[in-house]
Amino acid sequence: MNRTIGMMGMALVLACGSGQLLAQTETKTDKAGDAAPETAPKTYRLTYTITHSEGAKQLGVQHFSLTVNSDNRNSKIKLGSRVPIATGGVSEHGAATPGQVQFQYVDVGLNIDARVREFSTGMLLFSKVEQSSLANEPSGVGSSDPVIRQGTLENSALLTLGKPVMLGSVDMPGSPVHVDIEVVLELVK
Repeated sequence: MNRTIGMMGMALVLACGSGQLLAQTETKTDKAGDAAPETAPKTYRLTYTITHSEGAKQLGVQHFSLTVNSDNRNSKIKLGSRVPIATGGVSEHGAATPGQVQFQYVDVGLNIDARVREFSTGMLLFSKVEQSSLANEPSGVGSSDPVIRQGTLENSALLTLGKPVMLGSVDMPGSPVHVDIEVVLELVK
């Protein structure tokens, strides 16, 4: 029996010793300060120029700027109002059923959504410009339902620093107004 206990003790010592041997031969892990610091993405400024004209007459020019990074995240501008529209509990004549009125809200104004991706030949811009407004004409659905005019331009373009690029040029439906949308990219220092 003493011999069995002695052999078990030897096996235990060997097992513990081999565990320490493994621990001593493990590779050293990097400390937090030893790792190379992550570089921040470059920051750019996009300036959108929206020009409204009627024939040869320029009606107005608007400039909107926002910053973007080349980290594949979207940057957005939203200007305008949220207009309530009754969507439930309304009779066919536009009158509300008491206690049953439900509303959805529609963004009216200007929305710009932009994302850039860096390439060796320039910056690829993915852009969506949406402009909407309430029309003065009454809706044929109900007396309180608005008519919303909307124009959307969604595209991509390869940009070079400091050089303006025309993203699009459209005639607004039902209106003599023509809209040009241009963008320029600058590096923010």
